[in-house]
Amino acid sequence: MGRPIYVDLDATLIDSDVDELGNVVHIEARPGAAQFLQKLSKHGDLFLLTHAMRPHVKNAFRVIGKSSKLFVGVISREDMEPVIEQIDYIVNDPRLTDEEKGMLYQEIRPLSPRGYVFDDQPVGSELYLLKAATVGAKPNDWIKVRPFKRGRTGGQELDRAYREYLRRSGGESAAVLSGRAIRVTG
Repeated sequence: MGRPIYVDLDATLIDSDVDELGNVVHIEARPGAAQFLQKLSKHGDLFLLTHAMRPHVKNAFRVIGKSSKLFVGVISREDMEPVIEQIDYIVNDPRLTDEEKGMLYQEIRPLSPRGYVFDDQPVGSELYLLKAATVGAKPNDWIKVRPFKRGRTGGQELDRAYREYLRRSGGESAAVLSGRAIRVTG
């Protein structure tokens, strides 16, 4: 079975405009996102791994179009709640030493099997810690994608991220479909 492949949504596959109340008013797919997802889907099962809520995911999938059907599952903020609660406890308990916090963080049980993660957040950021704990990812599993901002970045960054994935995973010969062994739905 191939390793799952997790892809972030906001600033990785899409860019969103938000009004002064925090409501998403416009979503645009990153140029090359469909081709990127198509290539990745040949290497394993694709999962969306996002801190966004499910209604935003549904709206983004409409914009992304047919290639959103390549995802076999979605892990959204709602799904991450058990991990969020554990991390909040660890971070906010004043009785714990930094060493104890590190040990407890390592004890968090992932919600999904370890796989590669494509995300705009850097290793060490808060969202990295949350998502890595959610899927058991290690720093070498994390492939940082330059954040997408309409008019400033495009699909070439997804090509770079895909080449980096091939380098880390063993190249084109590493393409193995996993048979969709897991499905996360909500």
